[in-house]
Amino acid sequence: MSERTLEALRNGSKGKIHIYLRDEKTAVEFLTDAENEGYRFGKIKPTENHISDIIALEKNKQLSYVTCCGRVCFQSGGGRMKDEGLYHRIDYARYKNGDEVFCFEKPTVKQGAETRKKTK
Repeated sequence: MSERTLEALRNGSKGKIHIYLRDEKTAVEFLTDAENEGYRFGKIKPTENHISDIIALEKNKQLSYVTCCGRVCFQSGGGRMKDEGLYHRIDYARYKNGDEVFCFEKPTVKQGAETRKKTK
């Protein structure tokens, strides 16, 4: 992928894409970039909508907010979803900065597991 655009990301990735926006600056940059590339929330321009920390990049240049279930899925890791195929979690700041690794890797240890101790 040579150019770091949303369309290049969408075309280079099969399956569901969730974009992580780590702070307000990154979110504003994402919404501006999305609008400039013709993405919309239905018929609403991205910069006319509110900021969120996770936004789904859909087909047909559509964006959507991630619901409670989607957030649980995001926190569970990328990889494969049973019914929907591949699932990608993209750190937009890393993607735009040109970092080679911009996808969150699937966690190898369940959260909290490393601090649990056996009780007798």
